[in-house]
Amino acid sequence: MSAPEVRSLDQILSLADNGDYQQDLLQRHADLISEMVSFSQAFGAKASGKFQISIAYTVDRFGQIEMTIEDKITPPKPPKAKGIAWTAEGGALTTANPNQMRMDIRDVGGRRELRSPHAD
Repeated sequence: MSAPEVRSLDQILSLADNGDYQQDLLQRHADLISEMVSFSQAFGAKASGKFQISIAYTVDRFGQIEMTIEDKITPPKPPKAKGIAWTAEGGALTTANPNQMRMDIRDVGGRRELRSPHAD
């Protein structure tokens, strides 16, 4: 009878910490997916995240292999804050577009009459 072979990534991950690592990893993966869905709905945009798994192997002269598993989870980043301004003299900023004419609004006083658009 031959020894059972570990062939899948799922089986390799289950070796770490007697299976506790794999359960934790899968839960954090599910949390990342949920966070991405919430992000997408909150900002009305696509969300991207990253889930990386790295396995380092060390083998001794007797053929025993030690595996060190690391993971890195990168959640979506919120959109950057944006604003618009124009340049003014001396390197200052202004909220008014200097290329657009200004229209002065003034009160002409007097009595105001409201009219109906319908003919009487």
